[in-house]
Amino acid sequence: MRTLLLPLKLTNVTENMISIHDYLKNSYNEKKEWLAESIAFFKDFAQMEEEFRQELLNKNEYCICIEGEMLFEKDIHSRSMEENY
Repeated sequence: MRTLLLPLKLTNVTENMISIHDYLKNSYNEKKEWLAESIAFFKDFAQMEEEFRQELLNKNEYCICIEGEMLFEKDIHSRSMEENY
């Protein structure tokens, strides 16, 4: 009777180890993909910020972002102003 139980238990342990291995491997691959996408996003963001800084240096004008649009000082002064009471 003991000889029958040992192979059965060993098979269960082996199957569980394979399941755990597969789970960890899939989790690792998902995290690796997520990390690669995050790094690419931040590289793009850093590149956009650098391009923005270069554009500001080239213009040598004061610039501000209003409602998602970059406006120069002269453009801001020529816009109609909203009155708040």
